[in-house]
Amino acid sequence: MERLWPKIDRIFEKAEGEGRDRLLEPEVYALLAAAGIRPPRHVFLPAGRPVPAGIMAAFPGEEVVLKVVSPLVQHKTEAGGVAFVPKKASVVKSKMREMAASAGGGLRGYLLVEKVAFEEFGFGTELLVGLRHSREFGPVVSVGAGGTEVEFLGERMAEGQSAAVLSAHLTGEPEILDRLSGLAVTAKLTAPFRGRPAPLRPEELRRVVSLFLKLGAHYSAFRPATRFVLEEAEVNPFVVRSGRLVPLDGLARFSRRKVPLARRPPENIRALLRPGAIAVIGVSEKMNLGRIVLRNILKMGFPKERLTVVKPGFDEIDGCRCVPTVSALPEPVDLFVLTLSADQCLPVMEELAAAGLARSVIVIAGGMGEKEGTESLEERIVDLLAAGRAAGRPTPVVNGGNCLGIYSKPGRYDTTFIPDSKLRFPKSESSELAVVSQSGAFMICRVSALGRHEPLFAVSVGNQLDLRVSDYLDYLKDDPQARVFAVYVEGFKPGDGLLAAEAARRILATEGRAVIVYKSGRTPEGRAATAGHTASVAGDYAVAKAVLGSAGAVLAESIAEFENCVRGFLALSGKKAGGRRVALLSNAGFESVIMSDGLGRGAFLELAAFSPATRARLAAALAPLGIEKLQDIKNPLDLTPVADDTAFAACAEAVLADAGVDAAVFSPVPMTPAMQTLPPSELSQENLAAEGSVSSRLIALYRASAKPFIVNIDAGPDYDPLADHLEDAGLPVFRRSDEAVAFLGRFVAASRRRQFFSFSKNGKLEV
Repeated sequence: MERLWPKIDRIFEKAEGEGRDRLLEPEVYALLAAAGIRPPRHVFLPAGRPVPAGIMAAFPGEEVVLKVVSPLVQHKTEAGGVAFVPKKASVVKSKMREMAASAGGGLRGYLLVEKVAFEEFGFGTELLVGLRHSREFGPVVSVGAGGTEVEFLGERMAEGQSAAVLSAHLTGEPEILDRLSGLAVTAKLTAPFRGRPAPLRPEELRRVVSLFLKLGAHYSAFRPATRFVLEEAEVNPFVVRSGRLVPLDGLARFSRRKVPLARRPPENIRALLRPGAIAVIGVSEKMNLGRIVLRNILKMGFPKERLTVVKPGFDEIDGCRCVPTVSALPEPVDLFVLTLSADQCLPVMEELAAAGLARSVIVIAGGMGEKEGTESLEERIVDLLAAGRAAGRPTPVVNGGNCLGIYSKPGRYDTTFIPDSKLRFPKSESSELAVVSQSGAFMICRVSALGRHEPLFAVSVGNQLDLRVSDYLDYLKDDPQARVFAVYVEGFKPGDGLLAAEAARRILATEGRAVIVYKSGRTPEGRAATAGHTASVAGDYAVAKAVLGSAGAVLAESIAEFENCVRGFLALSGKKAGGRRVALLSNAGFESVIMSDGLGRGAFLELAAFSPATRARLAAALAPLGIEKLQDIKNPLDLTPVADDTAFAACAEAVLADAGVDAAVFSPVPMTPAMQTLPPSELSQENLAAEGSVSSRLIALYRASAKPFIVNIDAGPDYDPLADHLEDAGLPVFRRSDEAVAFLGRFVAASRRRQFFSFSKNGKLEV
C-alpha cells in the first residue's frame, strides 16, 4: 500500500486546507478506494451547478440514492439528507432543491450513488467495520453487525458474539479470522446456512478488515513518520454483492496530533530492582514511615554497609551510616527511597538530578497529582526528568508517587512501609511470581491472600509519573525466573496500554508463562473512583480487554478469579495443554453435572471421548469394587462414593494416559469413608498423607504427567489440611468445581492464543 499513502495524504490536505477535520462522504469514498475497497458507483454534484445531461445513464437499475454533502450534517438520514429517487433528472433536481432548503449554509453539493443490489438474508446482511484511535491502545478496529442492529444486538448478545475489537498495531494477518470467528455475524456471512451457500468468502472479510488495520497502523498518533492521524473511520454498513463487501455509508475524522511513545532506560530499571547501594531519606529516630522502610530493607538482608540514611545530626541509625544532606552522599546510589511528604519531594529530586546521585528513585509520597494543588509538583518532576534525558545527562527513573514501594527478592530489599507484624511476605526457595500493581493496597492484599507464593518482585507503581506498567513488563520479559505476571491497573497513560500489550505478547512467546490482569475502572462510578485514587484516567474497558486478551493476557473478571488464575498458572507453569479435550472425574454425581455445565458457559473446553483401551482400563480399575456395574464408563465419569483411593487414582492415571485427553479435572468429594482424606486425630484413624492415599497418589501422578490437571476439594475447613497438602506439593487446588473448570478453560485458551503471535523483524512494536 506504500504508493497509496500520498494519495490519501492529499485527501487530508484538501480538507485541512478548507478548515475541516472531517471528510465529506465523497472524500471518504475516495479514501476507501485508495486503500483498495471499491465504493459504489457515484458522482459528486457541486451545489449551484446544473446536473450534467445523460449522467443518469451511468447508473444501473430504476432508482438512485441522493445524499446531501455538508460538513454540518453528520447524520444525514435523521436530517432528511438521504433519499431513494427514480432515475430521472427532473425528479433528482426537484429532490435536490428540497434538500437544499433543510441543509443550511454548509451545503457543498450532492452525492449521486447507485442503489446497490445486494444480498439480503436477515440478520448479518449488514456489517459494520470501524476504526478509532483510543487514548491508551491507539488505533483499534471494531467489527460487528451493522445497520440499525448494532446497539440492539450489542446489548442482548453474549460477550464476544456481537463485536470484536482488534489492535491495528498488534493484529497480524493470520490471526484476523480467528479473532472474528466467535461473532454471530461472521458465521452468518461466511458459512452455509440451510442449504444456502455462504454469501462471503472468509478471505474477503479478512482482506477488508486487514485494510482497515493497515490504515490505522499507518495513520497512528504513535507513528512519528506519519503526517496525519486517522482519528476515526467507519463504514456502516458494508453489504455483500457478488461475493464482495461494498461500503454504503462512511465517515472519517483526522488530525495532526502526535503521542510520542518512550520506554524508560532498562539499565536504570535494573538498578532499581537489583540495587548495589540504597539511600533513604525521611527516617526518624522514632518509628515513622521512613523508619519502617529502613527496617524492612534490613530485614531482607540488604548489607548495612551499602545502605545510607540522609539525616542531619546523626552518625548512624539501625547500624546504617547517616549523611546530613543529599549532596553529602559519597557516591551515586542505585536506588534512592524518598519517604518525605509530597511538597518536600521536588527539591530532593532537583538535587538528585543535578548531581547525578541516583540511578532510580522510589517516591512514596501520597497525594501527589491527586489532591487539588499538587498537580504542578508532579508535572515539574516529569519536566525535570524529560529535560535531563533530552540533554543526555544521567537521570534517574522514578517509581511512584503515591506508591507503597517495591519488594525485590533478588535485590534483597523491601521498601513497603507495612510493619512486619502486619504483613509477612511468604518465603520460598524459588519464586516465579512478578506482581505489578498500580495500587499498593491491592498488591499487599493479594500477596497476603495468595499465602504460600513469595513474589520474585512486587511493584507498586502508583501514579506512574515516570515508570509505567509497560516498563516493568518490558524489562521483566527477559528475566528467566519470572513465569507468572499478576497485573492490577486502573488506568494507562496515553499509549501505555499498547506498550503493555506488546510486552505481554513478548512475555508469552515463552512457553509456561502467563500474564493475568485485573483492570478496574470499568463503570462510570469506578472510573470516578480511580481518578481520586492514583491520578488515573480509566479508559475503555472493552478495548483494554480485547487488546490485552488478544496479546494473550488473561483478563480476570473478579478478584477471586484473579487469585485463582495466579495460583493455577503458578502450579501449571511446567504443563502444556495440547488441545481443549478435557476429562472430568468425580465420586459424586452432582460434581459431574456441575462440571459438565461449566463447559457450556464459554469455558473453551470440550468433553474428550475415551478410547476403547481407556474404557477397558477404567472398567478394570472399577471392577474390584463393582462400580462398573453401577455406572456407565463415560465422560464425565461418576465413580460413586464407593471408589477408594486406589480406584480413584487408577482412573485418573488411565484418562491422562489417553491420547485423546488434553487436560483433566479430578474432584474427589472427601467425605466418603472409602478414602483417606483426613489427618490422623482422636476422631479419625485416617492419614491423608499415607503412601496409598488419594492425595499421595495424585501428587505422584502430577509429577509424572506432562498434561495439566486440576484437583477440586469441595468441602469445609475440616478438609483444609487435605487441600494444603496438595498445594504444598505444587498441585493446583480449587474449592469449587465450577471455578476449577472455568480456570482450566482459561489455561487452555491462553495456550491456544500463542500460535497466532507475530512480531516485527526487530522484535519491537513498529511505530
